[in-house]
Amino acid sequence: MITNLFFLLFLSTVYSYNILVYSPSFAGSHTNFMARIADTLTDAGHNVTFLVPIVDETKKDQLSVKTTKDVVIVEQDEKMRSQVLPVDDDMGQYWETDITSENIDTAFTVFTDAVHLACNNFLRNKQVLEEMKSRNFDVGIYEPLSVCGLGFMHAIGIRKTITATSCVFYDAVVDAIGEPVDFSYVPGQMSASGDEMSMTEKVENYRMSTALQKLNIFIWDRETRIYNKYLGPQIPDWRDLMADSSLHFVNSVPYVDYPRLVTQKTVPIGGISVDIQSIKSSVLPKDWSDVLDKKNYNMLISFGSLVKSKDMPKNWRKSLVEAIKSEPNVTFIWKYESDEVEWAEGVENIHFSKWVPQTALLNDHRLTAFLTHGGLGSTNELAHLGKPALMIPIFADQIRNANMLARQGGAKVFRKHDLGNPTEIKKAINSIVFNQKYKENAEKLADLLMNQPTNPKEQVVKYVEFVARFGPFPEMNPRVRHHGFIENNLLDIYSVMYFPYFVVFVLVLTISMLGYSKVSVRKVKRD
Repeated sequence: MITNLFFLLFLSTVYSYNILVYSPSFAGSHTNFMARIADTLTDAGHNVTFLVPIVDETKKDQLSVKTTKDVVIVEQDEKMRSQVLPVDDDMGQYWETDITSENIDTAFTVFTDAVHLACNNFLRNKQVLEEMKSRNFDVGIYEPLSVCGLGFMHAIGIRKTITATSCVFYDAVVDAIGEPVDFSYVPGQMSASGDEMSMTEKVENYRMSTALQKLNIFIWDRETRIYNKYLGPQIPDWRDLMADSSLHFVNSVPYVDYPRLVTQKTVPIGGISVDIQSIKSSVLPKDWSDVLDKKNYNMLISFGSLVKSKDMPKNWRKSLVEAIKSEPNVTFIWKYESDEVEWAEGVENIHFSKWVPQTALLNDHRLTAFLTHGGLGSTNELAHLGKPALMIPIFADQIRNANMLARQGGAKVFRKHDLGNPTEIKKAINSIVFNQKYKENAEKLADLLMNQPTNPKEQVVKYVEFVARFGPFPEMNPRVRHHGFIENNLLDIYSVMYFPYFVVFVLVLTISMLGYSKVSVRKVKRD
């Protein structure tokens, strides 16, 4: 595999392409995914521009690119600064709020407003438009969290585009490109169920997916009006641009994700953000090594960068601390965003830190387990590094991710609302730390992924170069996206096949009714 990668890198230096990676700064996991794609292509010898419109100012310094040096940041202008609300201020609500099909249209209001303002801000910057147009890009890569960049790429002459989703898929994208989703066994992007569902769960899975599609379509339609306003009405609708993408990268690991039907354009690159070689070769700093040496067992606690530990309800936090205190032989390393930790005073086996070297800790044999929110980035790291986990999903796709990994046997899902129950959280922590079956299953999965026949970085390099040379492949667009409900569900075929039977049934029924009527008339006359 290493030999093949060097061969690919050699080819890439011979055929060097200009590639635009469009990645608005919103959430660390999304940006990190796009940054890994950019760095992978840079390392392969291509000229990569990482274009970053600022959606959330607090994420401006978390771009994650390492080897890609051509980073173009589009700052917020005064108009946007006067209108946008800090996204972080709204995230604490998700600790106690459950997102369902009933409230999803209002649950992400701050985000949808920020994306709308960011698109206007980005397209007002004519200097960036002219600069990007002059670079003659061969390929453009974007995440459909927003379609503003998709319209922009068309305006600057890019006709070979690649959709890249940092989630396993977006429900609305699946529908737009003509891929099927069977809601009876495929959990949607934000489904609260696994692949074995009751009828109630199937109904909610369908309703949630439909509601999420409507929300995405609302955002994308609004952005289409924006890019038509600034770039001209000749820029096609997002539906056509998205469907015409040459490829669709998805952050899915086939051996971990739920199986579903996909088109030939969909390419799984799950795990691209997990640089195993770099992680394995890294050395844990001495201060962190000393922390792990304190006790025989260690558990890392992190709820990610969007929903912060410091915003956790006080009674839940109290229960978690009580559970930690009940395990004196375990050191709990807690990523906590505030210095105000007096509420844990006297609990000696907690090590608080505003930042943790997560992958280095997960790679260390002394770390026993991970308590995590189930973001897809952390989920993929867990899968590849073989650590058992207690997963406490907070919102968005985290419930699906947690259920997805738990079915491999190396993780356990714990409801966030049960954090208020100290007895239950104690049991859950104890089982993950001390029950060897979770460790064995987690290590078995990691071994499988280390030996899988495809490498996500190789996939990205080969497919992007192929698109640059031969794209955009309109012949691969499925006809199904132009069909209506009747054709999609084969009702036209069924009607033709079963129409003769229907005619016979009607004739028999009519003859029977006529015969019955005559018999009834004779009987009346005799009477």
